[in-house]
Amino acid sequence: MAVNVRARTLPSGDKHWQADIRVRLQDGTLHRERVKAPGSTRAQALRWARQREAHILRHGPQGKEAQPETLAPREVPTFAEFVPRYIRDHIMANRLSPTTRRDYENSINLHFIPVLGDIRLDRIEARHVQALKRRKLAATTTNKMLNQLKAILRTAERWRLVEGKLPTITGVKQLDQHPKFYNFGEYRRLIAAATKLSPVTLAGVRLGGDAGLRCGEIIGLRWPNVHLDRGKLYVCDNLIRGHREDKVWIIRGPKGGRPRWVPLSAPLAKALRQLPRRGEFVLMNDAGTHLKPNGLTRRLRSAQKHAGLAPCGPHILRHSFCSHLVLRGVHVRTIQKLAGHAKLATTEVYMHLVSEVEEDAIRRLRDPEEDE
Repeated sequence: MAVNVRARTLPSGDKHWQADIRVRLQDGTLHRERVKAPGSTRAQALRWARQREAHILRHGPQGKEAQPETLAPREVPTFAEFVPRYIRDHIMANRLSPTTRRDYENSINLHFIPVLGDIRLDRIEARHVQALKRRKLAATTTNKMLNQLKAILRTAERWRLVEGKLPTITGVKQLDQHPKFYNFGEYRRLIAAATKLSPVTLAGVRLGGDAGLRCGEIIGLRWPNVHLDRGKLYVCDNLIRGHREDKVWIIRGPKGGRPRWVPLSAPLAKALRQLPRRGEFVLMNDAGTHLKPNGLTRRLRSAQKHAGLAPCGPHILRHSFCSHLVLRGVHVRTIQKLAGHAKLATTEVYMHLVSEVEEDAIRRLRDPEEDE
C-alpha cells in the first residue's frame, strides 16, 4: 500500500494536486487510482488521499464518486470557536492547575478574542501576532500571552484542525530585571516589627524569609508536615483558590509538582513553637479558619509599615531567602533545591549578587601584616 501526492500543472495553466493510491485488495489484486485530490495545500490533498485509501480497504473500489462522509472538507473553526474546546479538552482534561486555567481565560477574554476572535485558525498570520504585541502591556505579560497563544495553536495543529505552516511567534524584548529583596538590615527590621504584632505574622514572615516558601505553600502548610524534632519542613502542599465557578479552596502539590524538604532555622523553629495549634493548618486566623493570601498580605503589610518599609506582596520574602543564600556563598544548585525551582535558569536570576560575594572574598585575601 502506498499513497503519494504531487502537484500537476495543466496546459491551461491551472494547477491541482494528483493523488496516486495503490492498495492490495483482499483477493490479492493490486488496485491503483490516480485522481485529482481536493484541497489547496499538499497536506490537505494527502489527508484526502489517505482517507480514500482507508475507504478502499474497508469497502473496496466502489468507484471514484462513492466517497465516505469523512472525506468532506473539514471546516476550520475560528479562534473564538476553538478556545472553549481547548479549555475543556486540554487544560481541564489534563488536570492543570485552576490558576493556569484562570490565566488562560483572562488572556483569551481580554486580549485574544478582541484581536483573533473571528479569524479562522488557519488564517492567523504574523500581522495578527504583531497586533497583540502592540497592546499596551508589560513585556513580561506580553511574552507570557504569546507563549499561551503558541500553546493553543500547537494543540490545534496536533488535533489536526490546522494544516499548513503556523505563524512564527517570537517574544518582545524584555529587559533583565533583578528581583527586589530585603537586605539583611531591612529583614531584621521586618522581623522585629512582626514579632511585636503577633505570632502568626512572625511565623508567616519567617516561613517566607527563612524557608523560601511561596504564598500558597505558607498558607497551605499543615502541622503533620512540620517536623520540629527533626528540624525540617516537608513542603508538599499548595493552597490555591479553585475556579471562580467553584468558589472553594483546594490543596495541590507545589509549583512544578515537586515536594521538597527544607531545614528549619533556629528562629523559624522557635516561631512555629509559639503558635497555638487550633486546627490542621499552621497559620490560622482569629475566626479559626486557614489564612488566605489577602490575610497573609495584610499582616505582612502591617509589619512593613511598622518597619518603615514600602508595601510589597509575600513573594519578596522568597526573593530575600534566595538572595541571602547567594550572599552567604551558597552554591546555586543547593539554592535551586531549597527553593524548589524546576529550572536552574530560575535560580540564576539571583546570581548577579555573586559579584558582591566575590568582592568580599578578595577583601579577605588581604595580608593582616599590611594593616600594621
